Amino acid sequence: MLKELKQVSGNLQNVMLNKLFYIFIFVLFCSLSFAQAKKNVTAVKTATQVPAKAINILHGNLSYDESKSTAKLLTNNAQFEHDGAILNCDTAWLYDKENRMDASGHIVITKGDSITVTGGKLQYDGKTKMATLQNSVTCTEKDMILTTNILTYDVGNGIANYYDGGKIVNKENTLESKNGHYYSATKDLAFHYDVVLTNPGYTMKSDTLRYNTISKTAFFLGPSIIMSKTDYIYCENGWYDTDKEKAQFSVNALLVTSQQKLTGDSLFYDRNKKEGRAFRNVRLIDTSQKSIIFGGYAEFKQEKSEAIVTTDPIYARIVDNDTLYIAADTLYHRDLDSVDNFLNAYHHVKIFKSDLQAVADSAALNTKDSLLQLFKNPFLWSTRLQATSKLMKVYIGKSTLNGFKLENNAFLIQQIDSLREDKFNQFSGRSIEGLIKNDTIRKVIINGNAEALYYVKNKDAIAGLNRTTTSEINMWFKNADIDRVTLKPQVDGKVTPIRDVDIEATKIKGFNWQYNKRPRSKKELHPVVKTEVQKVESDKNQIKEKVEKPQLKKIKKKKKN
Repeated sequence: MLKELKQVSGNLQNVMLNKLFYIFIFVLFCSLSFAQAKKNVTAVKTATQVPAKAINILHGNLSYDESKSTAKLLTNNAQFEHDGAILNCDTAWLYDKENRMDASGHIVITKGDSITVTGGKLQYDGKTKMATLQNSVTCTEKDMILTTNILTYDVGNGIANYYDGGKIVNKENTLESKNGHYYSATKDLAFHYDVVLTNPGYTMKSDTLRYNTISKTAFFLGPSIIMSKTDYIYCENGWYDTDKEKAQFSVNALLVTSQQKLTGDSLFYDRNKKEGRAFRNVRLIDTSQKSIIFGGYAEFKQEKSEAIVTTDPIYARIVDNDTLYIAADTLYHRDLDSVDNFLNAYHHVKIFKSDLQAVADSAALNTKDSLLQLFKNPFLWSTRLQATSKLMKVYIGKSTLNGFKLENNAFLIQQIDSLREDKFNQFSGRSIEGLIKNDTIRKVIINGNAEALYYVKNKDAIAGLNRTTTSEINMWFKNADIDRVTLKPQVDGKVTPIRDVDIEATKIKGFNWQYNKRPRSKKELHPVVKTEVQKVESDKNQIKEKVEKPQLKKIKKKKKN
């Protein structure tokens, strides 16, 4: 999953850099064209100001009838100048005393040869420097084009706005929103409602997007999503520092690839170091492996596609209709490829599955061959069976537990039944292999200094106790009872009649029954499981199916004015 995170972060960087480029052009448009043309906005002017310059007539047919109107009418390619900006239009009404004008028809405003603003209707007040431009408004600056129906600009306070939808196109990028604002005093740009940034490689949607040109930081305020063909990032609050190349996403933060999903209360990413962190309620879902890791804190690194999860971490993997849980102080997860990844669990490891429970100092799980290894004097339990050794290997099939292998000081204890808590079948050797089918032990192979002490039954009644020592012992089970035994080499075992058996003396050296250490429930793995286990269970349906791209229902929720 973390390999794909690299692509996501690369997309994210392109999103921000491209977005900021055309946003910066929009800033230039606002500060140059309107401040110089002085023709478009509706904001309040401060009380003290320098006397406004008069609007100058450069060209046009002038007609004036003072008895009918105080306005001068100019037609035939009327042209005006104000504060260095040139205005051309078909028709204009100039009110000299009020120092304002109305214009219509093929309006073109230029400043030098870099900026061009067009529209169908203009209202401009030279005193307050407030202007409104209407009817198919466009602003072109180099390779940037802004289009909207109504654009207002407060030249005095440096605030530009559109409220009826606008589009900014720059090379491969297109940004659309219902409302757009620029505040020159704070160097902030803000877009509200149905904000959509489209690029051939991705699409970004947001409720509110704000960018500060001084700090070079973009802020996501409200439901936001960055989506490519293979992945997406969702959050409802966040920021991106384009200078330091650091980003943080919070409030329902979510990263989704084609097969994985990472969530947390907040996600932090440093592109320079190619590292990230996730905080609180962290959950990593792998749909290809049908597994979940959750905890309180996670660190991930792109280079090695690895993650470390701490603070009561839990690994949960779906095995048919059951779930294998692995808990530890620390979980380390790494993707080798799309189908092969492994998990290491460090310190105070606890494992729970309906047919298997275990404790160990550390453990390792490889998803390619489904091999679970337990290290440093582990204990494993299955039904009435307890296994111990220095190293333990557990083979997990697609639907159930297949078997186990105990290496070095192997010891296997089987409680006869729940009614005979003081009677145990015992097996020891250098190694012990167990074959399991349908959650029941079927065969046990003891190799090297093999020793077996087990109860012999006559039908359902216990007849005696058999003690055997040889090089290899093979035992088959039926209904959890020993069905038959073969020895290599063949030796005669000693059978003691049950009436002569001293229960207190029936223990092989190394016997250590530790049933009290056995996790009896998944809720005993970590305190966090008491509140999180239901979330894991609810995620079973999610991780069994391919992660789909979001419907963006939250994006459609808009704040009302």
